[in-house]
Amino acid sequence: MIREEKKDNRACVIIYRSLTTLYIYKRVIYENAKKNIMTSSMYILKINVLAVLVLIPSIIPSIVANNKLPRAQTKQGNYIGRQASINGANVNYWYGIPYAQQPIGNLRWMPPQVLSTSNGTNIAYSPNACPQAFNFGILLTEACLTLNVYAPENAINLPVYVWIHGGSFIAGAGIAFNATPFVSTSMNYSVPIVIVTINYRLGFLGFLADQQFYDEKSGINNRSTTGNYGILDQMMALDWIKKNIAGFGGDPEQITIGGESAGGVSISILLTSPLIKSGTYQRAIVESGTIWPNFATPLPTAINNTGNFLRTAVNCTTTQCLRNLTVDQIIAIQNIVALKNLFQVAASPVIDGYVLNDIMENSYARGDFQKVPLLVGTTTNETSTFTCPLFNNSATIEQVQAFFNSVYNATMISQIPEIYGPISTYDNPLSYLNLVYSDSWAHCGSRRIANKFFTYGVPSYLFTYHHLIPAAPTCFGVSHATELIMLFPSFLHDFYPNYNFTTSEQQLSTNMMLYWANFIRTSNPNFEGSPANWDPYTIASDNDFVLDIIPKMRNSYYNASCSYLWDSYAVTNNTMTHRA
Repeated sequence: MIREEKKDNRACVIIYRSLTTLYIYKRVIYENAKKNIMTSSMYILKINVLAVLVLIPSIIPSIVANNKLPRAQTKQGNYIGRQASINGANVNYWYGIPYAQQPIGNLRWMPPQVLSTSNGTNIAYSPNACPQAFNFGILLTEACLTLNVYAPENAINLPVYVWIHGGSFIAGAGIAFNATPFVSTSMNYSVPIVIVTINYRLGFLGFLADQQFYDEKSGINNRSTTGNYGILDQMMALDWIKKNIAGFGGDPEQITIGGESAGGVSISILLTSPLIKSGTYQRAIVESGTIWPNFATPLPTAINNTGNFLRTAVNCTTTQCLRNLTVDQIIAIQNIVALKNLFQVAASPVIDGYVLNDIMENSYARGDFQKVPLLVGTTTNETSTFTCPLFNNSATIEQVQAFFNSVYNATMISQIPEIYGPISTYDNPLSYLNLVYSDSWAHCGSRRIANKFFTYGVPSYLFTYHHLIPAAPTCFGVSHATELIMLFPSFLHDFYPNYNFTTSEQQLSTNMMLYWANFIRTSNPNFEGSPANWDPYTIASDNDFVLDIIPKMRNSYYNASCSYLWDSYAVTNNTMTHRA
């Protein structure tokens, strides 16, 4: 089975990327010794810097506020927000609401702590972001455990969508996702929802694994935990939302969690973590987050790669010494670790026996996951985002083979041509690489999860986002994160400067918001007047929904590559061979 990627005639220029695409860029800098596939680490880092700088003008949502000041009552007092009018609908919004005690001082590298109840009135106009390597125009602070709420005017008991941002677990912010168009569209089509976007600790501050911190036994019932502070933040945010969202017009018993890239991985963790209680949320949406191998590291490895490395670099022998470090010191060491890592991920979630007991693939295979309706999918060309700049848009057969040798084990490599045919059949071997890598890295994972949900009698809806924007660089195609411009249209000019949606693309954006909103409300994405019916996944049909100008169902598209190759290696801690 050979699937060619779409092409256009535009020159490939890397001037657009959202924060979520940092997840990909951070996975592509290989050791300089791999001469056949190497590019400069500094080159990629410059691309990362550019990616963030592009976002600076729009990181604070550009919306026209009116004079109304909506109020929301919470257990921490009354919060005053603002209101914006968009597409004829009035949307209330609140920025920078704390959901936990701030992780500063001795609370650094501790699970988040519950806020005390309080009275009074608070102004909720000021968003922030957690410390990260790039300053993209808003306050970066450790006191970043905050969230943002978008709700229809006069909202009462509406379904809630909690959005968890991506960014390789090292970058991003909830405020980057302006949800006012999404909420206004849901209102205009009579399927209103409330949307919450959250911050969580990132990088070493969020995912540092350390033996002494583990020995502090800071988890519930004095259990040991370390390395998953960012995930515990997400759980605390969900707890706060459940207790307080009614004050914003949301229904605490109708919560859908969703995220993309590292945010999608986070949703997968929240689906499989033993800490999550049944009823915490009612639905889940995973976009480009069923990533293989899983971004969950065994505890000993994580401690050696992060905690021990940091201690050695700064000559700290005590936990207090670590907690006294400046943020700049921590991020400087974090960047060094990223450059040493095969995939440029400084720190990732940890299998600590508390937040996670196993890699998510194994949990899904055993049926150890929350049995809630699921919407899950990927983009057509997931991996092109980083392979195109890595290879300067074109690769030789030898370079592709070297890349495979650095990622897959020998058995996998021998089976690839049996499934995909020889590389020589492709004019650009890079297209072959992207096809293979996208299947193994993301497509098959989404299909496997949909399959498992079906097996356990839980409805799942599988999609592939397939719309190619004419302004997209030739090599990239429908790359990682590009579906976000349809759900959060303020990203459009960050991805594609000087490009505006066509009428049909605007309709695609509206349709996708409505599919999502209806799923959030009813567990079924279909809506009256939808251009095509989206059927739930079944093993018999092996179906996915192609999201494009003209959407359609298709059957057994991924069967050959997934069933006869990648699925065979997915359930184990030794899924891929990472050669240094």
